Amino acid sequence: MVKPSPIEEDNSQLAVVHSRFKYMFDVQKRVTADGQYTWVPRRYLEGDEPPWEGADLRHGTLVWDLVDNSGWATETSFGGNLFTGLTRAVTSIASDGLTQGIDIIDDPTFPAEYGEPGWVGTFPSAPGIILRDGDHTGIQSNSFHWKPATDTEFVTGGHSAPGINEAISAAINMIGDLIAAAVFIPPVGGAADAVLKPLYTDVFGAFMKWQDIPRANDLGWSHYQEAWCEGADRAYTLSALIALRTGMWRTREQTTHSVTVVDGLEGLLVGERGKGNAWLGTRIGTTVKDWGKPGKVYVDRITELTLWWDRKTTPHWDLVIGHREPEDPIQKAMEMIQEISSIARELGVL
Repeated sequence: MVKPSPIEEDNSQLAVVHSRFKYMFDVQKRVTADGQYTWVPRRYLEGDEPPWEGADLRHGTLVWDLVDNSGWATETSFGGNLFTGLTRAVTSIASDGLTQGIDIIDDPTFPAEYGEPGWVGTFPSAPGIILRDGDHTGIQSNSFHWKPATDTEFVTGGHSAPGINEAISAAINMIGDLIAAAVFIPPVGGAADAVLKPLYTDVFGAFMKWQDIPRANDLGWSHYQEAWCEGADRAYTLSALIALRTGMWRTREQTTHSVTVVDGLEGLLVGERGKGNAWLGTRIGTTVKDWGKPGKVYVDRITELTLWWDRKTTPHWDLVIGHREPEDPIQKAMEMIQEISSIARELGVL
């Protein structure tokens, strides 16, 4: 038997790591987006504080952190006004995992670090950056898009909840055998179950539906009704709950503000905490000139950052704040197929 070379062993280990990482990426994508978390990569260098206690990492190892830069479920701001300030609130989710509300904080605290000389950063609980749209501000160009919420009812499933088909089958077998015993004939429960199985399989409890009543009330009497939520084939399971929440998240009210900004103006310093106060996942506020209520501030996360320059243009940042541009339908469909295939391979189905 030929012993594999060190290079072949390293390649084999890399292939295993890549496969596991790809699977983790596929299964966490929807939950991470719903919770508004951000993946942050960094290089571990000798002398750095270990990312977790007892970590034994080589110099240069790439470490991924799942960071809550949004404060969506703890405390943050979802908007406000230049004249009255930002409204601080907390998103609350009921025990059913679906009913969602926003609780306003009447007397919020303000981070003391914002008043310390030389401190650089932004706290999710109190977004500290507002980019104003105007002729003499840090925004050089911008493009604002607003999309209202659409569907108010969400359906998923296709197969009965676990235990329903099995319970019906057991009941038919038991009743058939009891009747056969009463009239002194051979057991007929199995035969009866075989005949009736096509009539009851995946009929009861096969679909799960939930209505977002607060959204329906906000939209008024004329609004979209049902939406089919993909990603779960069995009702009343964890995957069905995730599919319903994903459907809610995709049909929510969305704003997209693409701006070209000058780094250093209006208190904006692009960089991670300690080097800047705005980075991927950071919540910041923006205003839109001559649109909506005067002075209204839209607060959302930075979803895309691009630094570019050329021979005729000084370096500047292009920021996308809020919902990113819609994906190509074909690309989205292929991504969903890839996600399902990845999970199936991990389970040994494919």
